[in-house]
Amino acid sequence: MEPSGVDFKKYLQLVAKRKYVFIVSVLSLITLVVLTSYFLPRQYEAKCTVFIERNMINAIIKGIAITPSLEERLKVLSYTMSSRNLLLKVADDLGFQVNRKDQSAVERVISDFQKNTDIKMKSENGLFIVSYRNTDPHLARDYVNALVRRYIEENVSEKREETYGASRFLAEQIKFFKEKLDKADEEIIKFRKEKGIFVALDDRRVVEEIKTAEEGLEEVRIKRRELEARKRMMLKQMKGERPYTATILGKGAGDPGERILALQRRLTDLLLTYTANYPEVIRVRAEIEALKGQMESGQALAGGDMQGPDTEVAMLNPVLQQLREELTKTDLELAALTAKDEQLRRLMESKKTYLRSMPAEKKNLTDLEMARTTTKNIYEELVARLGQSEVSKQMEIQDKASTFRVVDPAVLPLKPVSPDRVKIMLFGMFAGLAGGFGLVVLLDSMDRSVKTVDSLKSFGVPVIAVIPSIQNPDEMEERQRKDMRLYKFAGAYMACILVVFTMELLGMSYIDDLISAVVHLPGHLKSIF
Repeated sequence: MEPSGVDFKKYLQLVAKRKYVFIVSVLSLITLVVLTSYFLPRQYEAKCTVFIERNMINAIIKGIAITPSLEERLKVLSYTMSSRNLLLKVADDLGFQVNRKDQSAVERVISDFQKNTDIKMKSENGLFIVSYRNTDPHLARDYVNALVRRYIEENVSEKREETYGASRFLAEQIKFFKEKLDKADEEIIKFRKEKGIFVALDDRRVVEEIKTAEEGLEEVRIKRRELEARKRMMLKQMKGERPYTATILGKGAGDPGERILALQRRLTDLLLTYTANYPEVIRVRAEIEALKGQMESGQALAGGDMQGPDTEVAMLNPVLQQLREELTKTDLELAALTAKDEQLRRLMESKKTYLRSMPAEKKNLTDLEMARTTTKNIYEELVARLGQSEVSKQMEIQDKASTFRVVDPAVLPLKPVSPDRVKIMLFGMFAGLAGGFGLVVLLDSMDRSVKTVDSLKSFGVPVIAVIPSIQNPDEMEERQRKDMRLYKFAGAYMACILVVFTMELLGMSYIDDLISAVVHLPGHLKSIF
């Protein structure tokens, strides 16, 4: 049974067998990575921290004014800062000579700004950090400051213009809906006047009015029949009465005063039994009045004359006169009842017509009132919104809603953030070891020679004996000396690499200065000679 797992001893033997290849490949890869890290372009990063400060007045006017929330501002901030228009303005502020007609040049500038600009937001405390990377540290600093300044200016102006525009729009809409509301009121008033609808429509009320009119019409009919019957009776009675009547004054009648007293006693007795309209009552009263008239005119008969024959006095029939007065009164009442009958009939017809057309008219009025209510609600809502908009506008004008405060403006970056040579060198060391080991394993796999007895047995050839390798002491000593020189060289070389790594770790720039001097040396020599 062969042991499972990786045979580390075998791989170490491979490395020891090809140590020259392993060491040279490791050192070469590490050297290549280290040199590459020094020739990569250095990127400088400038940062600016901005704080969106919320004023205390926001809590006071909550529900009165409409101001954008902090989350909304931060949400659109990154999109706004990366917008094409804003970046073009920043380029103009920085003095970039960009030909606007050359779209490719414009796109290169905008793309570079968008690619290297990073905006990180911390919505929980209202902070956002704007950073930009470039090979020129001055450009990185100026760009970040210009971008933040331009954004704050644009944001404030846009918010003010937005509030002004909202107020103008609301004022126009209020005027429009006020005119519409007035027109709806006029239509409802006109409708009520034309249709006679001055109160809320009610079918039961109209039915009750029709019923009341019918009852009144029936009462008029009954009263009219009574008056007509009474008129016929009076006309019949008038036919039996004479226009004139005679009052007889006899010889023993005494003087008119006594006659009047006798007639008054007669009248009293009649009134105990009959009413004032009884014909005999009327005749007695008329006779009393006639005697009183004679006494006043001095036409009373002398005492001797009273002894002679009886005297007759002609006078208008009082019963007939009374009947004529009653007849006239009855005719007036009949005429009044006729007029009332016609009025009630017209009222009933109008109410019935109105009752038939009530559903349609009621629907029309309901539609008009519904349209007016809807318009009124919109109008009132717009008026309330206009008040909120005015408060919001004043807040934006006076910068009471929120304030952009630059907490940490961008400064000139002195140390590049890219490339990160410490990480690159560490990566180079691990890559060198992995590359050297991989190369050794690759060369061993390409070697087709027989290396072990088991490999030889796999060919089916019987193995009789194994002859060990006989080492020459001089050759072994020489090989050890070469190996020692290789180890010393590799150790010294790795020590140099570790020194360079330590210098980068400590932030020393000696290597950069040396490379810069070498790069600019031809220019200096050219200027000298």
